[in-house]
Amino acid sequence: MPSKTFKYRMPLFLSSVLILELAFWLLAWQMLKIFGVFSSHEGGEHLMFLYPKYAWWFLIVPFLMGVFIYQLYKRNQLVEGLGNMKTLRTFMRTVSTKNVFIRYFFIRNVFVFAVFALMQPAFGTKTLKGTSSGVELIFAVDISNSMNTRDITGGETRLTVAKRAMNQLVNNSTASRVGLLIFAGNAYPQLPLTADKEAAKMYIDELNTSFISNQGTNMSAALEEASNFFSKEKSKKVLVLITDGEDHEGGMEKAYADIQKKNINVFVLGIGTEKGGIVPESEVPNALSLKDEMGRSVISKVNYQMLEEIAKELNGEVLLSNESFPNVSKFLTQINTSSGTNTVDLEFKVNENKYQWPLGFALLSLLILMVWEAAPKRVHN
Repeated sequence: MPSKTFKYRMPLFLSSVLILELAFWLLAWQMLKIFGVFSSHEGGEHLMFLYPKYAWWFLIVPFLMGVFIYQLYKRNQLVEGLGNMKTLRTFMRTVSTKNVFIRYFFIRNVFVFAVFALMQPAFGTKTLKGTSSGVELIFAVDISNSMNTRDITGGETRLTVAKRAMNQLVNNSTASRVGLLIFAGNAYPQLPLTADKEAAKMYIDELNTSFISNQGTNMSAALEEASNFFSKEKSKKVLVLITDGEDHEGGMEKAYADIQKKNINVFVLGIGTEKGGIVPESEVPNALSLKDEMGRSVISKVNYQMLEEIAKELNGEVLLSNESFPNVSKFLTQINTSSGTNTVDLEFKVNENKYQWPLGFALLSLLILMVWEAAPKRVHN
């Protein structure tokens, strides 16, 4: 029928598109498999996507396919509606199914490779060099039951405020590495020194008083553990001791000597009030109070005198806060101003981003499409 030159060959276009997509995604799957994208092990170099969540954008391919098919279908309907060949030749142009397929091919390539670029494929590693503050910042945090006391303005627990203070120091200090240890009746490392501040804040946020069953406030153990927690590098070392100072078990002389021997700068942050408050059994609101041997509720008071003594012995600074958002600017000023003359050279190994490759294919497809669209064409249905 002569009118076929005015109509698209729908079965041909649809079969060509399906074969193209099937071949492309099978090849893509094989290539990704070869480069270890689906491998469960982490050893050796393999391709990975830094932002795999953008893979949802591949759904644009069936949408694009549907748009093309719909347009071709509507065109064919219009041609069938006119019917008369003389009318068709007067008002309609002949069409080429092949040209439409080529147009689809390059347009879908632009979108597909742009999505791969958004996913940011990374393969191998590269070394970056830089300098950073040579300050090592370690928190020694009291997580004894008394840190559940709610004598803070606003009714929050002492530990909640301690976490907030630590996050402020992590966010605003120029420390290059951060570490965390916890103590109650004993002291334990919680997070070794790390340059990953987001990981440090995650560990801080997860702290609770159930981590250590042996209760008490053994600050001598905390100071001794902290003195061994720093690296042996020539860098400024800062210890922030966070406690309510409610009780301690002696043996402070050796702990003082260890801290002083290693030139560790100490800041003492006392959380709570000297008036004190009832110690609950847990951090849950409205929890029952702890009882002493006489059946009376246990009261915890901040021992500010003892905190001052620790700071004095270690030539440090002390700050007492019962606010929901403690003002730690006093500590930050000293940490940050002293860090300017203590810099260290660092080398970081990072995943080498290869987003340029798929982005290059997307731009090349767009360029070819533009040139092809501008070129004169013969119509072959």
